[in-house]
Amino acid sequence: MSARTSSGQPPRLSVPPRLPAPRALTSTEVATLRAVADILIPATDQHPGATDAPDPEGWLHRAVDARGDSFDLLTGALADLDGLAPAALDAALRRLHTEEPDAFVILSSVIAGAWLMVPEVRAAVGYPGQKRDVPRLEEAADQLSDGILDPVLERGAIYTPAPE
Repeated sequence: MSARTSSGQPPRLSVPPRLPAPRALTSTEVATLRAVADILIPATDQHPGATDAPDPEGWLHRAVDARGDSFDLLTGALADLDGLAPAALDAALRRLHTEEPDAFVILSSVIAGAWLMVPEVRAAVGYPGQKRDVPRLEEAADQLSDGILDPVLERGAIYTPAPE
């Protein structure tokens, strides 16, 4: 049995599945996420902090949706961190980083991802965002000769017809 997307189509091999969050975050979860964001990305003289950026909650919700595949891990971490004072929260985050790295990665990537989606933040930190960077012919030839595509070439062509 082959895998299918929610629309019944076979998945595109080059694109990871996107599973939106199963529900919106609660107000308690958002408050905890904001408190964690203030610790992980504090404001500096040059850059806004995570919650100083315009519409931080809107961007956080978008980032949570982008990582809907890890929603339970994220909300579990938020539940464990809920209600902690800033000093205790900092210590708990350090412990989470050491003892539960998967939970820390999802938590920190949602926060950093939300922060870096804000156009004003990207401009302030000089991050152009993701963009296509097509190699010059010489670079492409070098990459081909390095064998980086050998597994793909050995696998052979994979064709998925487009839906009509």
